[in-house]
Amino acid sequence: MGEQSQEIRRLREDIATSKRQDGDAESNDGGPQAVTLLVGNSLLRDVRVDKTSSGNPIKIRRKSGATLADIEQMIDDVAKTETIDEIFIVGGTHETTSDVSAANIKENIAQLLRKAKTLTPTITVSSVLPSKRRANPDRRADVNMKMKEACNEVDVKFVDNDANFTFRNGAADDAAFQIDGLHPSESGVGRLLLNLSLPEQPPKQNKRQHQQQHRHVSNATNHDRLPNARVAPDGKWTVVKRRTRLSMGKCAKCGETNHVTATCRHPDKVLCRQCGERGHKEKHHSRD
Repeated sequence: MGEQSQEIRRLREDIATSKRQDGDAESNDGGPQAVTLLVGNSLLRDVRVDKTSSGNPIKIRRKSGATLADIEQMIDDVAKTETIDEIFIVGGTHETTSDVSAANIKENIAQLLRKAKTLTPTITVSSVLPSKRRANPDRRADVNMKMKEACNEVDVKFVDNDANFTFRNGAADDAAFQIDGLHPSESGVGRLLLNLSLPEQPPKQNKRQHQQQHRHVSNATNHDRLPNARVAPDGKWTVVKRRTRLSMGKCAKCGETNHVTATCRHPDKVLCRQCGERGHKEKHHSRD
């Protein structure tokens, strides 16, 4: 049985090598380019890198609460349509809260890595990040130890993230995590990418840039749904501030533009001491 398994593994490696050679040939002929796969759990949800330092496209595949089996399946799904040049795995968080024994975790990660190596020999595994929400440092240490042992056995690179995510006393660095204590912050994502030798995170789009990009909406009929929407001559619409909308008219009692007649504090039209007429204040006389 063991000899058959070794033979199957050799056949898979031969097939993977053939695929990579075909992929290289296609790239040289202007065909599809091999991809770098970044795969794992929701810790990757804010990662925005799309190319490696050498220019290879990066595909990111993630699943919230992903198990090692889920990661294996995601790798298989990508391999059906892409030639994979390199794989980065960020997982193991789920296993720190499961009932799976440390020995089984080691076997599961080893199985995952053996299968991944049939696709590419270049694989990097990230250690499980510290977490305040799922605080069990002993369990996390056990999982990381077994993952590292499996990587050594299969000859895969293992990256220990603790130096960049914890203090000397072992406590997690708050600046590296979001308020939930689990997912890495913008700074934490940068640290993770640095540890994995991936390019820096591109600048995050700020709120104002996001609003400017979405300010104009091509569907002009949507302006009827908002009471404070204004339609421009080109048929596009924008949402304007309430004060700006109200300033389009003036109060008939006092001439102010920051309220309507119905909400004016004056019971009757005010008298202008400049001209003696009612309906506006003296300061508004020159405008009329």
